[in-house]
Amino acid sequence: MAEKHPRFKDQSGQVAYNARCRGSSQALGLWRYLLYMDISIRTFNEHDVAFALAQTEREGWDPTAEFFGTCRAHDPEGCFIAEAAGRRVGMVTTTRYRRSGWIGCLIVPPEHRRQGIGRRLMNHALAHHSNQGIHTIRLEADPPGVKLYRSLGFVDEFESLRFRLPAAPHSGSGVGERIPPDDLPTVAAFDAAQFGDERERLLRLLFRQAKSRYWVRQEGEMRGYALVVPSRAGIRIGPWVAVDYHTAEELLQAILADWSNTTMVLGVPAPNRDATSLFKSYAFKRTASTIRMVHGRKTTVGQPENIFAIANGALG
Repeated sequence: MAEKHPRFKDQSGQVAYNARCRGSSQALGLWRYLLYMDISIRTFNEHDVAFALAQTEREGWDPTAEFFGTCRAHDPEGCFIAEAAGRRVGMVTTTRYRRSGWIGCLIVPPEHRRQGIGRRLMNHALAHHSNQGIHTIRLEADPPGVKLYRSLGFVDEFESLRFRLPAAPHSGSGVGERIPPDDLPTVAAFDAAQFGDERERLLRLLFRQAKSRYWVRQEGEMRGYALVVPSRAGIRIGPWVAVDYHTAEELLQAILADWSNTTMVLGVPAPNRDATSLFKSYAFKRTASTIRMVHGRKTTVGQPENIFAIANGALG
């Protein structure tokens, strides 16, 4: 029933008002239906970067133009824009590794929500992965999207935590070594065992983008590595992988030595309890968390307890 309007003193006025409300509601519903039917989805291109940055900034996410360049370089046909009546009304990215894939950056501007656009984009992304032979698909879900993802068949794996270290003078020992560019294959092989899938192509792109790269070796054996990449906040640490707390701390000390007075952000799987303890001891602050979810075959799990920072929420 329509809300009673205080300025109507008799029933006839209220009846007329209710009829107009019903008419307006029906017209709005028809407009939304026509908009939904008119949606087209195309490949993301360089002219869409400004739109994408505006959406992620409004959501409080930190991707940079370099991030979207990395996504497009890794999967040129895997990032998508939804359009209606010639206007951009949504976006999503996909990333394909050897045996699994990721979906990220699903955003529909507020004025176009609740019209089925997000679902259309997700179905398109899932079909794209399926057509590539990928049947294990993960994402990091912000709370507002969880209901949609579950309705599409995603199930929870674990909580994914977020941390931030505000800009301040940081002291570090600089113990970690810089990774030479030609040692990427060694890093990629170590990473695959921990991440659960081979992603050398992504690491190659991140190596080029990284502001600094560190590793810890013991008697010629890799114990861990960390990349520092640009972030809207300052820098993002990740991927950051280590076989134990001590190795992770050595890498963090190296980062702190080089990046004093810089805000740092990162995300970490909740199963890595050592990471939570480490960040607490270095005064990192918890921020809003997400949920790691998986669709299809639950393979390529890796060793989340050794992941001290993911690359980011869109890439894993």
